[in-house]
Amino acid sequence: MNKYNKMARQSAILQAITQEEVATQNDLVRALKKRSIAATQVSISRDIAELGLMKVGGVYRPAVAEAAHDVEMPLRTFVRSVVAAGPNLSVIRCDTGTAPRVSLVLDGLALPGLVGTLAGDDTVFVAGESAAAQKNLIGFLQSRMTN
Repeated sequence: MNKYNKMARQSAILQAITQEEVATQNDLVRALKKRSIAATQVSISRDIAELGLMKVGGVYRPAVAEAAHDVEMPLRTFVRSVVAAGPNLSVIRCDTGTAPRVSLVLDGLALPGLVGTLAGDDTVFVAGESAAAQKNLIGFLQSRMTN
């Protein structure tokens, strides 16, 4: 897919979620089809993460403008717990549907010793290069959690 098509699709996604009640990725695929844009659920999933869309009241909404400038907002808002799972793996529990956003933020912060992340729906696995890096990550996250 070329960059232009991706930009057009993402623009149409933003238009769809502001004009309709879109609750699922399949709803987004159908909303785009009505706009003559073909898209797969996989590409929609990537677009949701890249656009920073959030589910509010069961439907997709764009991130609040102020929050878009606050890169750590997902860590404070969506992270519920973080625990060590062995010397190099941390498990982060998040609100349902927010793990990809939390993972994206962690990857973007490029914290020292963070090797990589893997996100599910409500869980993020974080690999650290050492037990010390893992301890620092857990401390970093705990200092930002609001619960």
